[in-house]
Amino acid sequence: MTTKQPKDKSNFILPDLGEGIHEAELVRWKVSPGDLVQEHQTLAEMETDKALVEVPSPWAGRVKELHGQPGQIITVGSVLVSYEIADAGSGQPPEPATALETADAGTVVGSVKEGLRVSDRFKRGEGGEQTAVVPAKALATPAVRRIARELGIDINLVPGTGRGNRVTAGDIYAFSGRSPTTTAVGEPQPETAPATADGAARSIPFRGIRRKIAEALDHSIKTAVHFTVTDEADVTRLDQKRKEYAAVLGRKLSFLPFVMTAVCRALKEHPMVNANVDDAKQEILIREVINLGCAVDTEHGLMVPVIFGADKYSIVGLDDAVADLAERCRNRTIGREELMGGTFSISNVGSFGGMFATPIINYPEVAILAVGRVKEQVLVSEGKFYAGKVMPLSLSCDHRVVDGAKGTRFLTSVVQHLEQPETLVESPA
Repeated sequence: MTTKQPKDKSNFILPDLGEGIHEAELVRWKVSPGDLVQEHQTLAEMETDKALVEVPSPWAGRVKELHGQPGQIITVGSVLVSYEIADAGSGQPPEPATALETADAGTVVGSVKEGLRVSDRFKRGEGGEQTAVVPAKALATPAVRRIARELGIDINLVPGTGRGNRVTAGDIYAFSGRSPTTTAVGEPQPETAPATADGAARSIPFRGIRRKIAEALDHSIKTAVHFTVTDEADVTRLDQKRKEYAAVLGRKLSFLPFVMTAVCRALKEHPMVNANVDDAKQEILIREVINLGCAVDTEHGLMVPVIFGADKYSIVGLDDAVADLAERCRNRTIGREELMGGTFSISNVGSFGGMFATPIINYPEVAILAVGRVKEQVLVSEGKFYAGKVMPLSLSCDHRVVDGAKGTRFLTSVVQHLEQPETLVESPA
């Protein structure tokens, strides 16, 4: 459903921001009362289920009033911006630089059509006649377009290296010669309040992805009946196999893609763990596909992008997929649809030095595996000591679906696959 806008154009009503989205958090305004805006110019940035979207103006006019403050939840169908219709289009045309910027507006996911950039380039023809050349419209997400605008880059001139030649944030930074760590023009710094009398050094607004995470975790804890089982895997041989693999490929490989492969094998052996719960219908949905969520830590908060059909990937394919998803999460260019639909999740706490954990289930999934830091220690096999490497594993399950015995059997299967690395590099049956 697309929210119907009033014919008089005096009020802009927040439209649907995607399937199933009924509200969004206002992150920041990009305009102020009194501003003369162009059609498709970005009005505001809003947060919806971890995805950052830009809301463009559906028409030209002068902003009369902004409805909402940063951090406020705005429901679909509410008035977002009021216009002074008498001034619509009556003001002086903007400077060329402003017109160029506003022509490259972002999109509202699933509802508002993307503003087309009409950026004419001219060249001389054979007879000296000037002919207009309009570059092809670049494929990119709203967040990437925002980065391009803030860096003053014509996104249509940037070669895309993403899937389907999509322009990524990395492409923008490479084209501009700037580092992603450099603060972009106009990028707001984290809002903080001064120290208070009770000794707090500063206060940070509880909003954006951090609030979304809190809401999701709270719902998971209050809904799923958590229990955690732990074990350790002897990954001495796997470490050797991993290094051999890396030498052949000429690149480093982490343990994570091997763990993901072991999890995929174990999920096929224990399909009850590869499931979702539909509490509204009181149903357990056993999934035939294996869609692995992989927790990614970003400066904006935790994100869990999904690798769909993970069991069909090779070791190298999984490593590439994780790297790609992690980069797009950190650059805020990940699509909302890539953060949904998981059937099982993995959290790599070992990358931060952790060993065991009690991970919270990514509801409506029924289990999550935390992978700890691989450590070297003395092991015993057939009465002989040897220096080996051990990987701590922590599995949390929803006891309503997976009881203790099933959870333990599943984790044991993961351990067995990790301790038989030869089987992991074989093509799945």
